[in-house]
Amino acid sequence: MIEPVKRMNVTDSIVNQIKDLVLQGKLNEGDKLPPERELMNLFGVGRPSLREALKVLEAQGLIEKTQKGTIITGNHDKFFSDSLMFQLYFSSADWQDIFEARRFLEKELTYLATTRANSEDFNEIEQTIDDMELSVRENNQTEYVRSNLEFHKKIAKASKNLVLFNLYESINNLVKHSQESGVTVYGVMTESLNYHKAIFKAMKERNAERASELMVKHINSVEGYFQKSQN
Repeated sequence: MIEPVKRMNVTDSIVNQIKDLVLQGKLNEGDKLPPERELMNLFGVGRPSLREALKVLEAQGLIEKTQKGTIITGNHDKFFSDSLMFQLYFSSADWQDIFEARRFLEKELTYLATTRANSEDFNEIEQTIDDMELSVRENNQTEYVRSNLEFHKKIAKASKNLVLFNLYESINNLVKHSQESGVTVYGVMTESLNYHKAIFKAMKERNAERASELMVKHINSVEGYFQKSQN
């Protein structure tokens, strides 16, 4: 499974090989890496390069050193979604790209969640609406953004699709930034709340088409408010 690496950029080569093995399912949660000396021979590298690579992987949360040896952690789903988030955050993507991605992704997440959500999922989503309603009454913008983000996250979770959920998680910080800007525009919290209620009602009725269409309209509305906040 492991191949000798080229001398240039040795540390990155080791890190990337181990990440690839996790992505391919050849290394899974709880699997123990070979001892240090064996890894040195497999990679064809010296101890300093290997230890540097293992430090990088440990800092990123992909491996953990225990009394039994170095093991693959259960955090790799979060690690890869975080990696994508950082790539997007530092890329040249602008706010129009973000809203375009949200329309595409959240429409499907809402459709799936409407067909797959169980009573516990619905209760969690309803709680976020209650929290938003309280925030509107108290004109608490910070709490509104928090509960608003939770509403969308709970829907993503209720889709029962781990890949789509992780994709949503990867853009979550970018979504938060747009919401923090848009929420300052007068009237946005009330209109947003009404959309959330309508989306949830359609979901409870198992009307996936209507729920997903309302989600797209809601995101279009938020985009309009965000645009106003930038002028």
